[in-house]
This record gives sequence, structure tokens and C-alpha cells, in this order.
Amino acid sequence: MSKLIRSIAVTLLVLGYPLLVYMAITNGVSWIFPLVVGAIFFKRFRAGGDSSLFYGLIALALFCGAIFFQTISAKMIPVLIHTSMFLVFYGSLRTDSSLIERFARLDFPELPPGIAEYCRKVTWLWSGFFALNILFCSALAIWADDAFWALYNGAIIYLLLGTMMVSEYVWRRMSYPWLEVPPLKQSMMNIIKNGHTVWNSK
Repeated sequence: MSKLIRSIAVTLLVLGYPLLVYMAITNGVSWIFPLVVGAIFFKRFRAGGDSSLFYGLIALALFCGAIFFQTISAKMIPVLIHTSMFLVFYGSLRTDSSLIERFARLDFPELPPGIAEYCRKVTWLWSGFFALNILFCSALAIWADDAFWALYNGAIIYLLLGTMMVSEYVWRRMSYPWLEVPPLKQSMMNIIKNGHTVWNSK
């Protein structure tokens, strides 16, 4: 239950982050966010491991941002999220099974011929999507109006994500009419219930 509560809390924080940052900026306390997120990365750095140096550098950058570039550093946090997603999707392309293929196996444990190749192409597409968002969100953090930054990261990005998912679902049904594709709602529920097995094995 504690893991579920923690997951819900993290999800709500990610969804509400742009609005919280916008409110913090208008009240002159935007330094709070890079400080808190920096502390999280610093904890990962203290834990050690192969990526400890990476976590340490991110923590140092955020701590410096909290002092010298408060607003920009607070607005750069979504870039870290898109970067992590890009690394997960792109990194899976260097393995035998792409990330989308692993999700597809939640519906089809034994994939029909040609589907693995299709999943790899879709994984490339998602990798490109997050790569573009890294660049775009970086530009928004530096040059965009605070209100538009909050609108994009708090609403527009989720519309784009939803459009990508629905479009891929429709294209899949059109490209493979013989494939018994489960309804979109069923696939989404399957991901929600069992998707953790994919993330844990990435």
C-alpha cells in the first residue's frame, strides 16, 4: 500500500509541478524546487552505484541553479523528466526487445510475425518525441513567458502524449487488420496493472 501511495503522490506532483512552479515564480520562491529536486539527486549520489557521478553532477547543477538561476533552474526540471524517458526508450533499442515490444507483450505474450519490428519503429518514434521535447522544453525554460511554459508543461504536453498514443493505436489497427488488437481502454488498464513489470525489467 505504501508503494501505491508513493506512486500516486509522485504522479500528482509531476502533474501539478508546472502550476506549483508558476505560483512559486509569482511569489518569488522558485528556488525551492531546484533545491528539493537537487536534494533527491544528492541522496541518489550518496547511495553510490554506477550512476552516482551523474546524480552528483545533476544535484550540483540544481543547487547552483537554486542560488544563481532560480527561475530557469525550476523551469528546467521537466527537461530532466524528458531526458530520462528518452534514455529509457532509446536505451531499449540497443537490446533485443524494444520498450514498446515489452509493453505489447502484455497483450500478446507471443507476438505475431512482424510485430516486433513494428514495435521497434514505434520506439524510435517515441525516442524522437522525447528528444524534441528536451530541446523545446529547454528553450521554453530559458526564453518563454512563464505562463506559456506552465501551459505547455501542464497541459499541452499531455495532449500531445495522448494524441501520440491514440494515433499509434489507430495506425496499428489500420496496418494490421488481421491482428486482434484489444480495445484501447483494455490495453491502458493492462499497462496500469502490469506495466511495472516492464519498467522493472528495463
